[in-house]
Order: sequence, then C-alpha cells, then structure tokens
Amino acid sequence: MQKSFGALTLAFILFSGMALGASTGAPDPNRGKSLATSLCSNCHLVDTVGQEQANVDVPTFPEIANKVDQSSGAIMAAIMLPKHPMPQIPLTKNELADLAAYILSLRTEEGKKR
Repeated sequence: MQKSFGALTLAFILFSGMALGASTGAPDPNRGKSLATSLCSNCHLVDTVGQEQANVDVPTFPEIANKVDQSSGAIMAAIMLPKHPMPQIPLTKNELADLAAYILSLRTEEGKKR
C-alpha cells in the first residue's frame, strides 16, 4: 500500500511539473506587442513608429521602458494595480509578462545604463 501511494505521489509530482513546464515559458515580446496594440494604444503610444500620441498626459511605452531602475516586476505591478485614470485590465500572468517584456524591449541603450 505504501509503495503504491509513493508511486502515485511521484507520478503526480512529475506530471504536475511537466504540465506547468508546458504552460510556462519565457515572456514573448511579440505577444506583448499584440496585446499592447489591442489594449493600450487608445491612451499610450505603444510603438516607436507609425502612431500618434493619444494622450499627452499618459507616458509612452518607450518612456516607461526608460524609467530609472525599471523592471518587469514594476511594470506588471503598475498594470495590476493601476493609478487613475488607467483602467484595470484583466490579464493572465503570462500576458502580463509578455506585455512587460515588450515594454522593456523598447528600452534604449541610454536607458539600459541607468
């Protein structure tokens, strides 16, 4: 009985690890750009070309990326707990990571030195 319980426990742990491994991965800036274009471009300038600033009082994504000590975690926290007038946008953890990766991909060389 104890051997079968141990085997079942081990199988569950291994299967859980494989399932989690399949759903997690490195953040994808391309998916983040797609999310930014569809969800954020009404207010933010989300790209560096081909778009006009929608609201001058709202920071552009390149400005956000180049903030001093900017990090993926800080970007995700600002999206999850937005300050007025930014609306709360329901995103999965993977979508948040993808969006943060896209924003950080806009960081300039000068911004990387900060």
